[in-house]
Amino acid sequence: MEDNRIRKSPKYLTIGDFSIAFQKESTNIKMDIPFSGMAFYHPEERACDFHFFIAAQETDKHRELLWGSEEFAIPTFLYQRHDGQFDWITKQKDRSPGLSFRISRDWNQFVLYEDHTKTNGERAFHEFGSLFSYAVLNHHACVLHGVVMEYNGMGILVLASAGTGKTTHTRMWRDHKNALILNGDRCLCRKKDGVWYAYGMPWSGSSGEYINRRVPISCIVCLNRGLQNTVQPLSIFDGTISLMQRIFAPAWPGELQNQAFSYCEELASEIPVLDFYCRPDLESVEVLAQAIQSLGEKNA
Repeated sequence: MEDNRIRKSPKYLTIGDFSIAFQKESTNIKMDIPFSGMAFYHPEERACDFHFFIAAQETDKHRELLWGSEEFAIPTFLYQRHDGQFDWITKQKDRSPGLSFRISRDWNQFVLYEDHTKTNGERAFHEFGSLFSYAVLNHHACVLHGVVMEYNGMGILVLASAGTGKTTHTRMWRDHKNALILNGDRCLCRKKDGVWYAYGMPWSGSSGEYINRRVPISCIVCLNRGLQNTVQPLSIFDGTISLMQRIFAPAWPGELQNQAFSYCEELASEIPVLDFYCRPDLESVEVLAQAIQSLGEKNA
C-alpha cells in the first residue's frame, strides 16, 4: 500500500479533475493523508492546480479580520494580511489553539503552519475540504450540500438540509435501483467543455460514502419531507434560490461569494431542478424515477 505520510517529495491527489500536490518542508508538524484521501491518490508527477504545504510561516499581527466568531461550535476566523494573503485560524471546542493555514491571494496555495489538534493531520485534512470548496469557485466549479448518485449513466444530485432524509432516500435508490452513490454529503460540480459533471470527493460528512468517479449531471433534486410523493419542476429563478441555500459559499462578501451565486444561476439555467416532496417509502423512489425519465424523454 502506498505510504500516506506527507514528506518533502510531493504526493498527488486528483479530486474533480483538479490535481493537488501535498508536500512538507522543515517543520515538526506530522500529517498523514486519511484513507478517504488516498482513494484519490495519483502516483505520477503532474502539473498541479492547487498546492498544500506544511511549513513554518511568519506571524502577522497587522491583519484585518474579514469573518469569524468565538461563538461558533468550532471558533473560526479569516484574516487578510497586508500582502493580500489570508490566514485561516480555527480553535478547538475548548477554545484552545487549533489549526492555522496561510492561503495565497488566488486561493491556489495553502500552507498548514500550526496544528495543535493531535490528530496526525486528520482534522487538518478535513478543514482543507472546506477551503477546497471555496478555492474551486475560481475554476468554474462549486460544491453543493447533498448526495451525488449515478443511475443508468445519469448524474442525479439530491440536495437537502441535514436531517431531511436525503440519505434515507438515496440509499433506497442504491438498494432497490442499483444506483451508485459517489458522495453521501457533498456534490462537487464542475463545468468542462460545456458539460456539467458531478464528482466524488474524499469529504463526505458522516455518510462515509465516496467514490473516485465522475458523471454528467442530468438533474438536481431539492428534497423536502411531505405527506405525499410529488415532484414539480422549478423555474430558473426558484431553482437558483434553492441552490443558493445549498452551496458552499463564503460567508464574507467578495469575488468568491459572487462566483458561487452566479454558478447557482448557471446550473439552474442549464440543468433541470426538481422540487420533490416525499415520504420515506419505496413509492417515493418510483415517483422520482418516473419524473426523471420524463425529463429524459423531453430532452431526447
